[in-house]
Amino acid sequence: MFYRQLYQSIGSVLVVLVTVMVESAIIPCPTPRCVTYEDINRHWPDPAPTHFQQCRPNPNGTWYLQQMPCSPGLLFSYSRQVCVLPAYWSDCAVQTPDALNCPEPSCITYAEINTRWVHQSETDKFYQCRPVNGTWSPQVMPCAPSTLFSFKQQTCVHQFMWKSSC
Repeated sequence: MFYRQLYQSIGSVLVVLVTVMVESAIIPCPTPRCVTYEDINRHWPDPAPTHFQQCRPNPNGTWYLQQMPCSPGLLFSYSRQVCVLPAYWSDCAVQTPDALNCPEPSCITYAEINTRWVHQSETDKFYQCRPVNGTWSPQVMPCAPSTLFSFKQQTCVHQFMWKSSC
């Protein structure tokens, strides 16, 4: 009887451990594509979690991926196929060349102009592309008091919610 209870307890602990390990594993995201009917009707993850990619029709009958923004303060959840509050977001990992290092601020492409960039030395500041003399240039912007900039969320967040993006 004692051993039966012991084995049941050990089994319960193992089930909990395996569940935690599986839920915390980083699963790579599928590669976005617009080939099948299912692909075309699916929203795809974007390297920036504040955006997703959607298949759009070309005039010639083919399909292309277009980056779409989430509403401010939301992150795209591939598994739920919708933008959600950060507290409910956990999803696959989009592999990018800059996964370990934050990129330097750049204001050349439309996507770069609409991205806020990490300030390398001060976490309560960030760079935002602003028009200067007919071109776009990164300008240092402050976060509100008691907040820090999150590159992942593309906004300043409370200190207890902040995690290093780089």
